[in-house]
Amino acid sequence: MWELCRGNADNADGRTAFDGMRWGDETAKEVVERYLNYLAEGIANIVNVFRPQAVLIGGGISAEGEALTLPLQKMVDTKMLGRGRYAPVTIRAASLGNDAGLVGAAMLAKEKK
Repeated sequence: MWELCRGNADNADGRTAFDGMRWGDETAKEVVERYLNYLAEGIANIVNVFRPQAVLIGGGISAEGEALTLPLQKMVDTKMLGRGRYAPVTIRAASLGNDAGLVGAAMLAKEKK
């Protein structure tokens, strides 16, 4: 991961660990696994309270696609309460990705006219 950061930790972002994981970096794999576990805990808590049909992951990290959503789906499935009594929740990357905030702001401005 240090090479991906070009020797400066300030160059690290959400993509750095996923890129490192794909390159076979063990530390990057651990970082991604820990990140996914924390994210799955949070999503499972939301799912356990609200029981949505789907959870969409947005922002820049959503560009990771199935490298993010597939393991996250498995983790959330194991953390959900009452798994056999409720329909499974679908986890997907938001189609707007990192532009979601921008599009939302534009739509809000358009509504205010």
